[in-house]
Amino acid sequence: MTLGSLVRLGYFFFRQLLRRVTSRKSGLLQFGENYDADRLRPMTSEDRAQLPSFSGCIACGMCDAVFDAYDRTARGEFRGPSDLPLAYTRNLPDYDALPTFVKHLRKGDLEALERVCPARIPFRRLAVFVDRRAAELGAAPSLAAGQVIDPARGRDKHDPG
Repeated sequence: MTLGSLVRLGYFFFRQLLRRVTSRKSGLLQFGENYDADRLRPMTSEDRAQLPSFSGCIACGMCDAVFDAYDRTARGEFRGPSDLPLAYTRNLPDYDALPTFVKHLRKGDLEALERVCPARIPFRRLAVFVDRRAAELGAAPSLAAGQVIDPARGRDKHDPG
């Protein structure tokens, strides 16, 4: 390493330290500036702790087999409960597209899905998590647990897939 490269390295090191001391932007504010256009929002430590349990699906299809509300869902908007932990929870910017999917999922017994799942996907907590993240992105929340949509009133046109 030459003397010139050491001087340059030292200069940029101390310049960076000085910027950190005099800068008024917090890391969270900088995160927002960098990622707002990509629709990424900061996650709480609770959300970060829950996320691995949502994405542990092994695609066995057990939840699809025991889902009890296919007759009350639109198959073009809802293919089965396994789609949520398999695909939709792995793309954070698209949570605003999920309330329609979760609305159909909540027509069934989420507790039964949790009981049969060998990967122990917490479907009830996952539905609450998706609603909260979608609300942060400005989307309409899904229906409350147990609430059923009236087919005569129509359905949302947005397909989350």
